[in-house]
Amino acid sequence: MSQTSTTDLKAGPFETQATVDAKRTAAIKTVQVAVDHKAATRQAIIVAIRRENVVFKTRSDWKAKTPATSPDTDWDYKAIAIHHAGNSYSCSADGAAQLRKAEATDIDSFGHLSYHYAIDCSGAVYEALDIRCKGAHIEGGNTGVIGIVFLADLSVAGEAEKYGPGAWNVTKKRGVIAGVKEWIGQNKDNEDVEHDTPTEKQLHAVSVLVKSLKHFFEIKKLGGHREYAKTHGTSRACPGTYGMEIAAQIRKEYQLSPP
Repeated sequence: MSQTSTTDLKAGPFETQATVDAKRTAAIKTVQVAVDHKAATRQAIIVAIRRENVVFKTRSDWKAKTPATSPDTDWDYKAIAIHHAGNSYSCSADGAAQLRKAEATDIDSFGHLSYHYAIDCSGAVYEALDIRCKGAHIEGGNTGVIGIVFLADLSVAGEAEKYGPGAWNVTKKRGVIAGVKEWIGQNKDNEDVEHDTPTEKQLHAVSVLVKSLKHFFEIKKLGGHREYAKTHGTSRACPGTYGMEIAAQIRKEYQLSPP
Protein backbone atom coordinates (compact mmCIF):
# COMPACT_ATOMS: atom_id res chain seq x y z
CA MET A 1 0.00 0.00 0.00
CA SER A 2 2.87 2.35 0.68
CA GLN A 3 3.62 2.47 -3.06
CA THR A 4 0.01 3.06 -4.12
CA SER A 5 -0.63 6.70 -5.02
CA THR A 6 -3.91 8.52 -4.51
CA THR A 7 -4.19 8.74 -8.29
CA ASP A 8 -4.22 4.94 -8.50
CA LEU A 9 -6.97 4.79 -5.92
CA LYS A 10 -9.11 7.15 -7.95
CA ALA A 11 -8.48 5.34 -11.22
CA GLY A 12 -9.78 1.95 -10.21
CA PRO A 13 -8.87 -1.38 -8.63
CA PHE A 14 -5.40 -2.10 -7.31
CA GLU A 15 -3.53 -5.06 -5.89
CA THR A 16 -1.80 -5.45 -2.53
CA GLN A 17 0.46 -8.16 -1.18
CA ALA A 18 0.93 -9.32 2.38
CA THR A 19 2.90 -11.99 4.17
CA VAL A 20 1.71 -13.93 7.19
CA ASP A 21 4.07 -15.38 9.80
CA ALA A 22 2.39 -18.09 11.84
CA LYS A 23 3.53 -20.76 14.22
CA ARG A 24 2.72 -24.31 13.28
CA THR A 25 0.18 -24.64 16.09
CA ALA A 26 -1.38 -21.20 15.63
CA ALA A 27 -4.71 -20.77 13.87
CA ILE A 28 -4.89 -18.18 11.11
CA LYS A 29 -8.02 -16.09 11.29
CA THR A 30 -9.66 -15.28 7.98
CA VAL A 31 -12.02 -12.45 7.20
CA GLN A 32 -14.70 -12.65 4.51
CA VAL A 33 -15.24 -9.47 2.53
CA ALA A 34 -18.49 -9.00 0.64
CA VAL A 35 -18.07 -7.36 -2.76
CA ASP A 36 -20.90 -5.78 -4.74
CA HIS A 37 -19.88 -7.19 -8.13
CA LYS A 38 -22.36 -5.05 -10.06
CA ALA A 39 -21.04 -1.84 -8.54
CA ALA A 40 -17.50 -3.07 -9.14
CA THR A 41 -18.33 -3.82 -12.78
CA ARG A 42 -19.82 -0.36 -13.26
CA GLN A 43 -16.61 1.19 -11.94
CA ALA A 44 -14.42 -1.16 -13.98
CA ILE A 45 -16.17 -0.08 -17.18
CA ILE A 46 -15.48 3.56 -16.32
CA VAL A 47 -11.82 2.83 -15.61
CA ALA A 48 -11.41 0.83 -18.84
CA ILE A 49 -12.80 3.69 -20.92
CA ARG A 50 -10.64 6.32 -19.24
CA ARG A 51 -7.55 4.20 -19.79
CA GLU A 52 -8.22 4.50 -23.53
CA ASN A 53 -7.85 8.31 -23.16
CA VAL A 54 -11.58 8.86 -23.59
CA VAL A 55 -13.20 11.40 -21.27
CA PHE A 56 -15.84 9.72 -19.10
CA LYS A 57 -18.26 11.74 -16.97
CA THR A 58 -20.24 9.96 -14.27
CA ARG A 59 -23.74 11.02 -13.27
CA SER A 60 -22.26 12.98 -10.37
CA ASP A 61 -19.72 14.64 -12.70
CA TRP A 62 -22.41 16.17 -14.90
CA LYS A 63 -24.80 16.65 -11.96
CA ALA A 64 -27.60 14.32 -13.00
CA LYS A 65 -30.92 14.72 -11.25
CA THR A 66 -32.35 12.13 -8.90
CA PRO A 67 -34.90 10.10 -10.92
CA ALA A 68 -38.54 10.99 -10.32
CA THR A 69 -39.25 7.27 -10.16
CA SER A 70 -36.88 4.44 -9.28
CA PRO A 71 -35.87 2.50 -12.44
CA ASP A 72 -36.20 -1.28 -12.49
CA THR A 73 -32.97 -3.23 -12.21
CA ASP A 74 -31.33 -5.04 -15.12
CA TRP A 75 -28.12 -7.01 -15.77
CA ASP A 76 -26.74 -9.86 -17.90
CA TYR A 77 -26.80 -7.65 -20.99
CA LYS A 78 -26.63 -9.37 -24.37
CA ALA A 79 -27.26 -6.50 -26.80
CA ILE A 80 -26.57 -2.82 -27.52
CA ALA A 81 -28.86 -0.30 -29.22
CA ILE A 82 -27.58 2.84 -30.95
CA HIS A 83 -29.68 6.03 -30.83
CA HIS A 84 -29.39 9.69 -31.72
CA ALA A 85 -30.97 12.52 -29.78
CA GLY A 86 -32.78 13.95 -32.83
CA ASN A 87 -33.21 17.16 -34.75
CA SER A 88 -33.65 19.28 -31.63
CA TYR A 89 -29.98 18.60 -30.82
CA SER A 90 -26.78 19.79 -32.43
CA CYS A 91 -23.02 19.39 -32.26
CA SER A 92 -22.79 23.15 -31.85
CA ALA A 93 -24.20 22.91 -28.30
CA ASP A 94 -22.46 21.88 -25.06
CA GLY A 95 -22.61 18.13 -24.44
CA ALA A 96 -23.60 18.27 -20.76
CA ALA A 97 -26.28 20.86 -21.54
CA GLN A 98 -27.64 18.59 -24.27
CA LEU A 99 -27.78 15.64 -21.89
CA ARG A 100 -29.62 17.71 -19.28
CA LYS A 101 -32.12 18.60 -21.99
CA ALA A 102 -32.61 14.91 -22.81
CA GLU A 103 -32.84 14.16 -19.09
CA ALA A 104 -35.70 16.64 -18.64
CA THR A 105 -37.59 15.08 -21.55
CA ASP A 106 -37.04 11.52 -20.30
CA ILE A 107 -37.95 12.29 -16.69
CA ASP A 108 -41.22 13.75 -17.98
CA SER A 109 -41.87 10.58 -20.03
CA PHE A 110 -40.29 7.76 -18.03
CA GLY A 111 -39.33 9.19 -14.63
CA HIS A 112 -35.62 8.76 -15.41
CA LEU A 113 -33.12 8.91 -18.28
CA SER A 114 -33.84 6.24 -20.86
CA TYR A 115 -30.28 5.59 -22.13
CA HIS A 116 -27.29 4.12 -20.27
CA TYR A 117 -24.56 6.12 -22.03
CA ALA A 118 -24.40 9.29 -24.11
CA ILE A 119 -21.63 10.49 -26.43
CA ASP A 120 -21.24 14.15 -27.34
CA CYS A 121 -19.53 15.53 -30.44
CA SER A 122 -16.24 16.10 -28.60
CA GLY A 123 -16.06 12.35 -27.95
CA ALA A 124 -16.83 12.54 -24.23
CA VAL A 125 -18.83 9.61 -22.83
CA TYR A 126 -21.47 10.32 -20.18
CA GLU A 127 -23.06 7.92 -17.74
CA ALA A 128 -26.74 8.65 -18.40
CA LEU A 129 -28.54 5.84 -16.55
CA ASP A 130 -26.67 3.62 -14.10
CA ILE A 131 -25.80 0.36 -15.90
CA ARG A 132 -27.48 -1.55 -13.05
CA CYS A 133 -30.84 -0.10 -14.10
CA LYS A 134 -33.16 -1.04 -16.94
CA GLY A 135 -33.34 1.50 -19.76
CA ALA A 136 -36.46 2.84 -21.47
CA HIS A 137 -35.04 3.40 -24.96
CA ILE A 138 -36.83 0.63 -26.92
CA GLU A 139 -40.59 0.22 -26.73
CA GLY A 140 -41.33 -3.29 -25.51
CA GLY A 141 -37.74 -4.49 -25.53
CA ASN A 142 -35.43 -2.94 -22.95
CA THR A 143 -34.48 -6.00 -20.92
CA GLY A 144 -30.87 -6.99 -21.52
CA VAL A 145 -30.23 -4.13 -23.97
CA ILE A 146 -27.76 -1.31 -23.29
CA GLY A 147 -28.78 2.03 -24.79
CA ILE A 148 -26.14 4.38 -26.25
CA VAL A 149 -27.27 7.78 -27.57
CA PHE A 150 -25.31 10.26 -29.69
CA LEU A 151 -26.06 13.81 -28.55
CA ALA A 152 -26.53 14.96 -32.12
CA ASP A 153 -28.88 14.93 -35.11
CA LEU A 154 -27.71 12.05 -37.32
CA SER A 155 -30.73 11.91 -39.64
CA VAL A 156 -31.46 13.53 -42.98
CA ALA A 157 -34.69 15.27 -43.95
CA GLY A 158 -37.68 13.00 -44.48
CA GLU A 159 -36.57 10.05 -42.36
CA ALA A 160 -39.27 10.58 -39.72
CA GLU A 161 -41.99 10.22 -42.37
CA LYS A 162 -40.27 7.30 -44.10
CA TYR A 163 -39.32 5.22 -41.05
CA GLY A 164 -41.35 6.64 -38.17
CA PRO A 165 -44.61 5.30 -36.71
CA GLY A 166 -46.76 8.05 -38.22
CA ALA A 167 -48.95 10.58 -36.40
CA TRP A 168 -52.17 8.57 -36.77
CA ASN A 169 -50.65 5.37 -35.39
CA VAL A 170 -49.23 7.28 -32.43
CA THR A 171 -52.62 8.90 -31.81
CA LYS A 172 -54.39 5.52 -31.76
CA LYS A 173 -51.80 4.05 -29.42
CA ARG A 174 -50.92 6.93 -27.07
CA GLY A 175 -53.59 9.60 -27.52
CA VAL A 176 -54.13 12.90 -29.30
CA ILE A 177 -51.39 14.89 -27.57
CA ALA A 178 -48.74 12.31 -28.45
CA GLY A 179 -50.09 12.15 -32.02
CA VAL A 180 -49.90 15.92 -32.44
CA LYS A 181 -46.32 15.92 -31.14
CA GLU A 182 -45.43 13.19 -33.65
CA TRP A 183 -47.03 15.19 -36.48
CA ILE A 184 -45.13 18.34 -35.49
CA GLY A 185 -41.88 16.41 -35.26
CA GLN A 186 -42.44 14.77 -38.64
CA ASN A 187 -43.10 18.12 -40.34
CA LYS A 188 -40.11 19.68 -38.66
CA ASP A 189 -37.97 16.79 -39.88
CA ASN A 190 -39.22 17.21 -43.46
CA GLU A 191 -38.03 20.81 -43.43
CA ASP A 192 -34.78 20.13 -41.59
CA VAL A 193 -31.91 20.64 -44.01
CA GLU A 194 -29.24 20.71 -41.32
CA HIS A 195 -27.82 17.67 -39.58
CA ASP A 196 -24.64 16.52 -37.86
CA THR A 197 -22.11 14.08 -39.22
CA PRO A 198 -20.30 11.85 -36.72
CA THR A 199 -16.93 13.22 -35.63
CA GLU A 200 -13.77 11.12 -35.50
CA LYS A 201 -13.74 11.53 -31.71
CA GLN A 202 -17.32 10.25 -31.47
CA LEU A 203 -16.49 7.22 -33.59
CA HIS A 204 -13.44 6.47 -31.45
CA ALA A 205 -15.46 6.90 -28.25
CA VAL A 206 -18.27 4.54 -29.30
CA SER A 207 -15.73 1.93 -30.42
CA VAL A 208 -13.97 2.09 -27.03
CA LEU A 209 -17.29 2.00 -25.18
CA VAL A 210 -18.54 -1.05 -27.07
CA LYS A 211 -15.20 -2.82 -26.61
CA SER A 212 -15.38 -2.20 -22.86
CA LEU A 213 -18.98 -3.39 -22.62
CA LYS A 214 -18.13 -6.55 -24.56
CA HIS A 215 -15.36 -7.26 -22.07
CA PHE A 216 -17.74 -7.25 -19.11
CA PHE A 217 -20.94 -8.59 -20.70
CA GLU A 218 -21.68 -11.33 -23.23
CA ILE A 219 -22.76 -8.89 -25.93
CA LYS A 220 -23.94 -10.74 -29.03
CA LYS A 221 -26.07 -8.18 -30.89
CA LEU A 222 -25.84 -4.52 -31.84
CA GLY A 223 -28.15 -2.42 -33.98
CA GLY A 224 -29.85 0.88 -34.54
CA HIS A 225 -33.07 1.77 -32.73
CA ARG A 226 -35.10 1.33 -35.91
CA GLU A 227 -33.84 -2.25 -36.25
CA TYR A 228 -34.94 -3.09 -32.71
CA ALA A 229 -38.29 -1.36 -33.22
CA LYS A 230 -38.96 -3.53 -36.27
CA THR A 231 -38.40 -6.71 -34.25
CA HIS A 232 -41.08 -5.53 -31.80
CA GLY A 233 -43.61 -4.58 -34.47
CA THR A 234 -43.11 -0.82 -34.23
CA SER A 235 -41.39 1.84 -36.36
CA ARG A 236 -38.72 4.40 -35.53
CA ALA A 237 -36.49 6.63 -37.65
CA CYS A 238 -33.81 6.77 -34.93
CA PRO A 239 -30.78 6.73 -35.09
CA GLY A 240 -30.91 8.30 -38.55
CA THR A 241 -28.89 7.51 -41.67
CA TYR A 242 -25.54 8.27 -40.08
CA GLY A 243 -26.44 6.45 -36.88
CA MET A 244 -27.29 3.34 -38.89
CA GLU A 245 -23.92 3.57 -40.62
CA ILE A 246 -22.21 3.71 -37.24
CA ALA A 247 -24.15 0.65 -36.07
CA ALA A 248 -23.13 -1.27 -39.20
CA GLN A 249 -19.45 -0.32 -38.80
CA ILE A 250 -19.31 -1.24 -35.10
CA ARG A 251 -21.16 -4.48 -35.75
CA LYS A 252 -18.55 -5.43 -38.36
CA GLU A 253 -15.62 -4.32 -36.18
CA TYR A 254 -16.67 -6.50 -33.25
CA GLN A 255 -18.33 -9.31 -35.22
CA LEU A 256 -21.75 -8.80 -33.68
CA SER A 257 -25.13 -9.87 -35.06
CA PRO A 258 -28.02 -7.53 -35.96
CA PRO A 259 -31.13 -7.55 -33.76
